[in-house]
Amino acid sequence: RQNCTAHSNAPPRRPSEPTPHGRRSPNRLKISRNIMDLQWPWREALPVRPTAGVRAVASVACLFVAFWWRSSRNATASDGCGTERDNGCDDPRCLRCHSSSRHHGSAFRANATMLRRLARLEPYLFEGMGGDIWSAIEDMENKLERSNDDDLLGSFARLRKSIRGYWERRRSTNADATIKSGGGRASSSAMPSSPREGQDPTVFFLPGLEAVPLHDADRCPDDCPCMRLWKSTPISKNAPPIPVTGDVEALRNGFQIIRGELLDFLSRNGTSSDPFKPFDPKVYTHAGTATGRSGDMMNSTTDPEWSSVYLYRQGIRQSETCNEHFPQTAYILETKCPHLMGGKCGFGSVYFSKLRRNTRVREHCGPTNVRWRCHLPLIVPKRTRGTGAGDDEGGGGSRLRVGHPGVNERSVGWEEGAPLLFDDSFLHSAVHGGSDDPDSDGKDDADGARIVLIVDLWHPALSDADRTALGVLYPPGS
Repeated sequence: RQNCTAHSNAPPRRPSEPTPHGRRSPNRLKISRNIMDLQWPWREALPVRPTAGVRAVASVACLFVAFWWRSSRNATASDGCGTERDNGCDDPRCLRCHSSSRHHGSAFRANATMLRRLARLEPYLFEGMGGDIWSAIEDMENKLERSNDDDLLGSFARLRKSIRGYWERRRSTNADATIKSGGGRASSSAMPSSPREGQDPTVFFLPGLEAVPLHDADRCPDDCPCMRLWKSTPISKNAPPIPVTGDVEALRNGFQIIRGELLDFLSRNGTSSDPFKPFDPKVYTHAGTATGRSGDMMNSTTDPEWSSVYLYRQGIRQSETCNEHFPQTAYILETKCPHLMGGKCGFGSVYFSKLRRNTRVREHCGPTNVRWRCHLPLIVPKRTRGTGAGDDEGGGGSRLRVGHPGVNERSVGWEEGAPLLFDDSFLHSAVHGGSDDPDSDGKDDADGARIVLIVDLWHPALSDADRTALGVLYPPGS
């Protein structure tokens, strides 16, 4: 009260004089209040002024909506390899071309979480699994996080993962130790911890696996894992010495049966309604562009086309096609090919691949190195037949190239009944020159087209536990 009295009795100050403690004069405060009342009359109309907490929540909500809108607009431009690679297709189901999409990314995270839970609950299922799979899973999760840096949902997911990951690691320490103690794959010069030159899997890379572009039974050493697919081997060390035919050898032995079913299938459908479904035109082009000879394009009257008939598509069995048209082929695959990926993993497909003459499949890399791909040539026009897997130069204008040019590239031609086994995680392409005037009866040559049966097989160095884990990460239909 004394202070108030003293101030009330004090002589008035001029507006320019500062007040005690650096305060503005009462006249200036009065003017400021009048200005606020004149310029902001809506403040008095508000029934309740929002508190600081309400304003903070509203700001966060606005930011969330803005980031979500921006990320949803950028998602369509960043999904798939169409913007990263010129040979990416537009099929959203294609795991190779759309592995970084939001759908596949969320599915992988959910499957990785499921695998960790199964490893804790059912550790016996994963005894002997290589520890490299866990590091590959972490690398894949980090890759997906980096691809979603602009997504606010991704930021919240990373925060949640960092908190939950701490507890997950503490709870799964014993489970991981049990799994890793079961052993792993020994490292050597042929089993790299990073991709080899020319090897660039677009989805999932597992270190420590044999990495050779093309596997030839006559050239590969006896200790190469490919011998488990080429030659007959015992079932196990403790089992009686009963030879089991390798997967590739089983396909070679069933060549006549598979080819006969294919010819019957073609004759029933006829040429008016081609049962082969074309791939996206982005992934193939005219064969003349492979050598730059424009004359080939001008002289040819055939448009390029690469088409297929699936028996297994991304691991899912096409029951109608298998049962009605190719029952014996399906029987050979499912009973004599223990390394068949179809039905067990989303990376595994089996299909008849048809290259129309003067067609070249653009260079590309497969989705993963955990599989090897086998070509069983069924129909190869006589003028384009090569001399088998050992022909690095020929192929008569129709050939398969695998590997990095000038480093480890191999070029081979197709020969009917002679399988080709290669690692499609390496850069590879196929070209079929063909001829506009077939030299055969036209039936066996399918109007000059080349048709092979493509079979995806597990990498033979993977254990049963490895296959189970990969089947959980990428189940059929991924």
